[in-house]
Amino acid sequence: MHRISLVATTLAVATSAAFLPLAAQSIAGVPVEFGVMGGFTKPVGNLAGDANHSWNVGGLMSLGAPSSHVSFRLDGQWAQLNGREFGGALLCFGCVGSSSRTDYRVLNSTANIVYGGTLSGPTRLYLIGGVGVYNERGTKFLTTTYNMSDVHTSQQESVTRFGLNGGAGARFHFASHAAFIEARYHNLFGRRALIANGISGGSLASFQFVPINVGFIF
Repeated sequence: MHRISLVATTLAVATSAAFLPLAAQSIAGVPVEFGVMGGFTKPVGNLAGDANHSWNVGGLMSLGAPSSHVSFRLDGQWAQLNGREFGGALLCFGCVGSSSRTDYRVLNSTANIVYGGTLSGPTRLYLIGGVGVYNERGTKFLTTTYNMSDVHTSQQESVTRFGLNGGAGARFHFASHAAFIEARYHNLFGRRALIANGISGGSLASFQFVPINVGFIF
């Protein structure tokens, strides 16, 4: 599992590194575009009760002419979700109380199909969806209070899962560049790392989130 996690992380980093060129190129005659994106990440489903919305950043490589109805897109993204705090210390001398939260970091690499209108006008609406590999790391922070003193500990676990994503966006064309706004629903399959009550080791827990991003195409 650690090897799979390392591969997924390496893929995400390598994919992001490929987005650095500042001009469109071509592969075997197929136009290529590069871009960057970022925004906030909203937890949904069961995860919404365990985490708050946070941020994400990423990059993309698009294969296909911008004027075409269909193109292929590779994305690499880092999404962060901050956990909600559960429990609390008891306010009495000698009492024992505890509180905990689990933060999540998700690195993903996804392959997607983009379908939408052509860029005959300044704005293009499109649908996007595909499959991906997600490396999810959960970090559980525990605070235990005894005799009015706090003791802080943490625990970390990482799992790699496959998932699906789908959503919609709008692309705005200007000169030789473009900007876009996009929202996508991601659903991961398998077990969640360090679910809220601390049970792991094969336990199943849903993991869905929606990044809402603004991006730029070079």
